[in-house]
Amino acid sequence: MSDSYIYQRDIQAYGRFTASQIRTLVLPVDAGFQQALRAITARLDAATEALRKAMLDAIAAAVAAPASSTSRRGQVDPVAKGRDLLRRLVEHAASRPGGAALARDILQGETLATVLRRRPAKLAAAMAHAVEVVEQRKRQLPEHEAWAAELKRSRDALEPLIRSVRKTRIARRTMTPEVMAARAEWLNIYGAAKLLVECVLRLHGKVSLMPQIFDDLADASRVTDEPAAPAQPPAASAA
Repeated sequence: MSDSYIYQRDIQAYGRFTASQIRTLVLPVDAGFQQALRAITARLDAATEALRKAMLDAIAAAVAAPASSTSRRGQVDPVAKGRDLLRRLVEHAASRPGGAALARDILQGETLATVLRRRPAKLAAAMAHAVEVVEQRKRQLPEHEAWAAELKRSRDALEPLIRSVRKTRIARRTMTPEVMAARAEWLNIYGAAKLLVECVLRLHGKVSLMPQIFDDLADASRVTDEPAAPAQPPAASAA
């Protein structure tokens, strides 16, 4: 039967892989079962697609928010703007007397390229740290107030994006009733496919192919074509 603990993130890959392997490895084995095998793979494909759509709908509903008039007009990418600001700040700081140490403090000892590759949440944290350094080392930066204000604005502009990313991650782990129903249907069909495929393979002594078709069986104990011989009773002790 299907494993009810198959991770949600793996189901789509399992479904596509299994349907492909049934067509490749099992269909040629027995012509008498080809119609049934094609039918179960078609149902598995449909169930996999239904679950994919249900998950996308759940994510979209979780992160949906009315767009502001500014965003509708095409707001500047806050990530690109934040990266450009940090780059300009570091370059300006490095040009000041003792600037190498100041730039190093702003970057917390890391390279500029490393900091600029960070995702929005980490980029916002880097900006918050830069504000602290600018305010602490203001003697080295006569324009420290302008830099600090611009950093804060840029950091705040990242917050909606950061919240959206967090909501998306939560949505991927949260099952709506629609996702739960689609998952249950997928598991049912996946389990039926296992039974049908095992039936075909067992008739031809090829049950050992099962882990090559169903990924959740790959790490399980290998299935043998023949049942294990029954244990022999212990020999009676000599009188």
